[in-house]
Amino acid sequence: MVFFVANTLVCCIAVLILGRLIDGNDRQDDHFDNYGVLIGELLRQSNGVRDNAIEIPKLEFDREIAAICVYSNGVLLSRYESKLNGPYCSSQYQVEKADYQKTLEFLDADGDLNPMQLLIKPNYRSLVSYIEISAWWVLVLGVLLVVAWRLSTIASRKMMAPVYSLLDVIKMVTESRDYSLRADVKSDDALGVLSQDFNGMIEGIESRNQEIVKARRELEVRVREVDISNRELSSALQRLKSTQQKLINNEKMASLGALVAGVAHEINTPVGVGVTASSTLLESTRSVSEKYKKGELTNSALLQYIEQATSAANIIMSNLNRAANLIQSFKQVAVDQSNSEVRLIILKDYLDQVLLSLNPQLRMTKLKCEFDCPSDLGIQSYPGAISQIITNLVMNAIVHAYDKDSEGTLRLQVSEGEAGDVCIQFSDDGKGISVENISRVWDPFFTTNRSGGGSGLGLHIVYNLVTQQLCGNIEIQSDEGKGTTFSLFLPRDVGKVTSYE
Repeated sequence: MVFFVANTLVCCIAVLILGRLIDGNDRQDDHFDNYGVLIGELLRQSNGVRDNAIEIPKLEFDREIAAICVYSNGVLLSRYESKLNGPYCSSQYQVEKADYQKTLEFLDADGDLNPMQLLIKPNYRSLVSYIEISAWWVLVLGVLLVVAWRLSTIASRKMMAPVYSLLDVIKMVTESRDYSLRADVKSDDALGVLSQDFNGMIEGIESRNQEIVKARRELEVRVREVDISNRELSSALQRLKSTQQKLINNEKMASLGALVAGVAHEINTPVGVGVTASSTLLESTRSVSEKYKKGELTNSALLQYIEQATSAANIIMSNLNRAANLIQSFKQVAVDQSNSEVRLIILKDYLDQVLLSLNPQLRMTKLKCEFDCPSDLGIQSYPGAISQIITNLVMNAIVHAYDKDSEGTLRLQVSEGEAGDVCIQFSDDGKGISVENISRVWDPFFTTNRSGGGSGLGLHIVYNLVTQQLCGNIEIQSDEGKGTTFSLFLPRDVGKVTSYE
């Protein structure tokens, strides 16, 4: 604060000195103007100059005036010269730089306008003294200005030191990102408050930065945990898919095994009848042969043998045809289930073979099956998938739709759809499906009769085969206690649909 007061005083003194110098020059000019007015008034009173009649020497002048000269048309008329050494009036009108000049105009005795020139020459000694004094004042002013500049520099350094220190701290924080740095608080003034506020701000930033670092570390840990969990889930999903595929394959093989067992049982009957008929024919042939050798063969015995042989051959042929049909049907269905090639399927003939292969399972129940299909309706599709779908629907109805020894009717209807596709409807008049379970029938491993042999994969396989392999749609409608209807909508040519997709 002392530096500011001293600086202010020095500036005030410098202003006063400068004002003094300027005011001195202005007062000298005003002083000479007054003399000019006085001499002009004397000239007017004397009505002009007559034989140098102006009594200038009678006047009293300051020591600052060395000489007063009056000229008319450039010729000296009157003069006043002090006794001090200095400039004197010349005979001709000559103006020097330091001289004061003024033109005086008045009417002479003849009434003519008579202009005169007035020169006031300053005293050189007085002027030199004035210049010396002024020089001293200028020197004092310069010294004071230097002192003021020095004091201002010291004051500014002292005052700006906290600011520079704060700026250095800000620069270091900006460059190093080290928020542990603090500014020095050296006073309680505005700069001290600013430093305290800056320290508070840096402390807050440091706290938030530590929280961010902590949160980032926690996030990295959680990301690693999520990554590990995702890997475990991915591995588990792969294992689940592999297990599911194995179960689906096992389900297919179990279905095929049941088909083999049923066909084997069906073939056993006609083959057994054929064996019995052939053995009977063999005994009759041997008996006739012995009678023939002994000569005991009569016409009636020969006719009886021929009748028995014809009957046995018919029985053998009928049962062998039946067994051949069963074997052919099983062979076609088995090959189709293991083959994934697209071919033309005449639905009536092919579904007849599929239902024929399911007769052993149906004969073990009191259910009957009705089948309706146009004889010329065919599609380009996967026969194995269609066989698997019909087999799963029939077995699902046998296991879930009816209680043991319950009577019922299964219906399989095939027709052309309105959109040019093929509609296959399979329905039963069994128990139906409850409202809470109907949305879950397509889920894998969902079953309501696991104790009765249900695996929960039958309808799941049906849904995947229809929607993925056959590029179709499947719908289900069920009323509890009235039965269930499955509606399949399949394209006429699955190859074109697959190529388009």
